[in-house]
Amino acid sequence: MHFVYMDDSGDENVRAYSALAIADTDWKDIFSQIKAYRRELKKQHGIFVTVEFHATEFVGGRGRIAQGVVFKGTRCRIFRETLSFIVERLMNRINTNMRKSGSNALIIHDHGKDYTSLVRRLCVYNPIQSMYGRWGDGRSHKNIPLDNILEDIMFRDSARSYFIQLVDFCAYALFRSEHPLPSKSKYKLDEAFQELHGICIPACFSGDPKKLGIIRHT
Repeated sequence: MHFVYMDDSGDENVRAYSALAIADTDWKDIFSQIKAYRRELKKQHGIFVTVEFHATEFVGGRGRIAQGVVFKGTRCRIFRETLSFIVERLMNRINTNMRKSGSNALIIHDHGKDYTSLVRRLCVYNPIQSMYGRWGDGRSHKNIPLDNILEDIMFRDSARSYFIQLVDFCAYALFRSEHPLPSKSKYKLDEAFQELHGICIPACFSGDPKKLGIIRHT
C-alpha cells in the first residue's frame, strides 16, 4: 500500500494540484529523514522544527519561523533546497503508479477541502474518454472505477503533517512554473519545479508537451 499526500496552491483564477506517493514499508524511514532535515534547518538557519511550512507564506517572507529574521532570499533558497530534498531522499521510494506496482493508495489531504463525495463517485463511476477517439467496443467513454483507492480520503491538519507541508511546496512550485510572477521569478521560483522533474510520472498524462505527466485545464 502507498500513502498519497495531496495539496494545492494557486489563486482565485487557477490552482495547481500535487500528490506525493510513499510506500507504507518506507514511511517510517522517510519520516525520520524529514525530521533530520528539519533539525538541520534549525541548526543552519534557526528555523523552528515544529513551525508549519506553508509555501505562499514561507517564500513571501511572512510568519515567525525562527528566533531571528530569515530574509526572503534565504527563504527562497531553502524552498528550492527542500524540493531537492524531496527528490534526493524520496525518488527511490516512490512507485511510478499503484497499478504497476500492484499496490493500493490511501490518500491524505490537508483539511478544509473535502473531495470525499467526488472520490466515492469515481470509485463507482469514472467515465474515461479514449485517447484514440473510441474504445475497442466502439464507445467513446469507458467506466474505469478507482479500484486502487482505499477508503475515503483522510484529512489532516497540515500543521501536524510534515508530508502535507512538503507536497504544498511541490504544488506551489508547479503553480509558479505555470504562472510566473516577477516578484518571485527574481528568486528563480519560476524554475523551482525543475527540481521535481525526476519524480514526475509522465504516464499520468501522455498529452503533456513537457513530458512530465501534468494535466492542464483551461
